[in-house]
Amino acid sequence: ILKLQFLYFIGFQKKKEKKKKNTLVTKSMSRMSKMCVGLLLAAGYSAGQQACNGMDCQAVEQPLQLGIQKCTKAGGCQKDGETYITMDANWRWLQHEDTYTNCWDQYKMWVNPDCSSAADQQKCAQNCMLEGVDYGKYGVTSDGTSMTMKFKGPDGNIGSRLYMLEQKAEAKARGASKADPSSWEYKTFNLLNKEFSFTVEAPKLSCGINGPIYFVEMNKDGDMDGTYNSAGPLYGTGYCDAQCPGDMHFVKGRANIPIQNAQGGGADSAWHACCNEIDLWEANNVSTAVTPHPCEANGTDVTGTYACPNGADKCRETCDHAGCDFASYRLQYYSGGMNGAKVNFYGNGLKVDASKPVTVVTQFVTDDGTDTGKLKEMRRVYVQDGKVIQNMNATVAGNTHDSITDGFCKDQANTFDDKVQHFAAKGGMAKMGDSFTRGMVLVFSLWDDKEAHMLWLDGKYPQNASDSTPGAVRGTCGPNEGPPMQPEQNYADVTTSYGNLKYGEIGSTFP
Repeated sequence: ILKLQFLYFIGFQKKKEKKKKNTLVTKSMSRMSKMCVGLLLAAGYSAGQQACNGMDCQAVEQPLQLGIQKCTKAGGCQKDGETYITMDANWRWLQHEDTYTNCWDQYKMWVNPDCSSAADQQKCAQNCMLEGVDYGKYGVTSDGTSMTMKFKGPDGNIGSRLYMLEQKAEAKARGASKADPSSWEYKTFNLLNKEFSFTVEAPKLSCGINGPIYFVEMNKDGDMDGTYNSAGPLYGTGYCDAQCPGDMHFVKGRANIPIQNAQGGGADSAWHACCNEIDLWEANNVSTAVTPHPCEANGTDVTGTYACPNGADKCRETCDHAGCDFASYRLQYYSGGMNGAKVNFYGNGLKVDASKPVTVVTQFVTDDGTDTGKLKEMRRVYVQDGKVIQNMNATVAGNTHDSITDGFCKDQANTFDDKVQHFAAKGGMAKMGDSFTRGMVLVFSLWDDKEAHMLWLDGKYPQNASDSTPGAVRGTCGPNEGPPMQPEQNYADVTTSYGNLKYGEIGSTFP
């Protein structure tokens, strides 16, 4: 699945160009002063933070509050501390600490002289600082219990990617300022023998757009080590996933030079950040999928250069790039004898009605029914209009499945894919469970797909496949529907909302 989020560069650069104009007159502007943190290398700077002085900073970093509840069968659901969401570092303006001009440009890539070659990784990281963001300009709002993400923000920014974080317990105990980046960490989850639920509303999320919520095994400190990275979770650093993204401006604090441009495909990137990933919900109003992606390494692996997405086999050297997806349309189309008329489970007006709010529950069942057992199954339940809807059945390789297990993944690979057991080779369900024991970070995103036009989710993929090719038809969308083939500005009213976030014992988060 191509989740490298290429399209955000368009909106990000529009904002940066406006910022660049502003910085030319910064000293005469009545802007608020605030910390602006650089990804610092140890070269005469103190670890932890660097301040923009006076009028140098363009935006105050104030992560948005978004609550989550922890549930038990006996005690019900209670608020689980104070949790927030923050914007990924790649969406932020990256300014030079001396000139207050762009370090990064969509088309010219690294444009500051301090970032001109791979030999400049240290100097570039030392001198380029991350700004705070105005979340409203990205179309991201929260009332504390639910969050809404707009596909096109008021300033023209396209899409976003956000992480859940919280202040460290010790930092709160000593009364640390929320402006101190070292006081923050990503909230991590271990969901073995537990379930996670949320309510999603996205009636206008159509062909070519995806509004996922998922977990990745990025480090809870955002790779903030006081040597390479002094920005950390507050500024959205440290991202990785099973697609081994090469579009990250910084990986482990190092400036990623040379880096692909938005249309470059990935082979030219210096660093790729790979880690275990579980997609709870990849969806629009045509199709949805839940997909685990195991990787060989634990945590973030940046030990090699992986050609993603053009070289899927390279990705699979480290991660199961495609994953083992339980995709509603794809499976029902195949199980129904390659007949789209028999697809009736998920979509607008169907059994799970994508035009209405729906609560999505994912259960992580262990082999011995304990919190320390091995993950053996991922189950899906829906709740809509007060009714509990069990997951659909799918017949693959002569076996009926309604959940993700090693057996389902084996049958699907033998039927749909290249008959190579990539999922099993990377450790299968047990490896995904092991990732939870180390802690996984919650990610929210809204994006479109320049490379494959999201057809792997909602259309026919690969495009040259026959409709009778098992697993090729994943939805009704054509290759020219939706962005990026249609102008992105036409989708300004497209939003997705997440709320009622809960996790806890299996059977405790929904009626």
